[in-house]
Amino acid sequence: MDGTDALINALYSAAAEGDWQSYRGRALNLLCESLGASAAAWWSRGIRGSEGELTQQPQAFVTAPALDQLAPPEGRETAVLEASPTVLAFVYLPADSELLHTLALQYPLRAKRPAEPALERAGVHLCAAGALSMLQFVRRDDWLHAMGRANRGSAALVDASGAVYAVSGRFRGLLEETGHAGDAARLPFTLPESVLGEEGGEHMDGGLHLRIARCSNLYLVHARKPLPLDALSPREQEIARALSNGKTLKSIARQYGIAVSTVANHTTRIYRKLAIYRREDLIELLHLKPSTVR
Repeated sequence: MDGTDALINALYSAAAEGDWQSYRGRALNLLCESLGASAAAWWSRGIRGSEGELTQQPQAFVTAPALDQLAPPEGRETAVLEASPTVLAFVYLPADSELLHTLALQYPLRAKRPAEPALERAGVHLCAAGALSMLQFVRRDDWLHAMGRANRGSAALVDASGAVYAVSGRFRGLLEETGHAGDAARLPFTLPESVLGEEGGEHMDGGLHLRIARCSNLYLVHARKPLPLDALSPREQEIARALSNGKTLKSIARQYGIAVSTVANHTTRIYRKLAIYRREDLIELLHLKPSTVR
């Protein structure tokens, strides 16, 4: 086994051992050790965006604007480029993808550098192992679903422009089922600015309930079909669950530290929003077909 083969094996092992974020740093350290670089950077971003994920090890030495000047020649997926007298770069635009990966290796002047084929081969596998690591991350809720366990719905990891970094099969299936099928490389809808901050948020889009959470510089999107409770405010959801579990207005008021009359007002609004008239209707609505998606 030559040095490049050993590096590739180590990259896939690293991808299987931890989460996708820690993999990026470990992968760059492995790249430096194997290819003799003093530092390495890896920038992954959507071709329509300018943010993405930039990782540098063991120290920062290059900026995103500098990497943004590098791109593979027209019609090619990969290229090795001289970014500067001390920086060798590998750029990779996989087919059927909107993600552009740029690897930059820093070397002292006149230091020995790896042959282009070796760097290209290692770079492609580094990115492929990273994609597998991300796929493992977004499939966690699919595994819970398969075991009949509570989960947050199907998942995808995207950037603010909608470029897809990883997506579970169940997420794709849900998109097709709800008429959202489209380009596999990007979301078929736009995430609103209101959910793209540090706090994330929830959003409804054409028969889908989306929960968005910031994940480093990317966004983790969980999708599911709407549930009856989605029409209610957070407090109304709490009270609706309590009512469906048989609690009295008085006990609910005591539980949440509010007046009984307030609980009664919430109950009236709950019944109106759900188009029901009795507690029995609420119990049937929430418990007749229990969902493992919460």
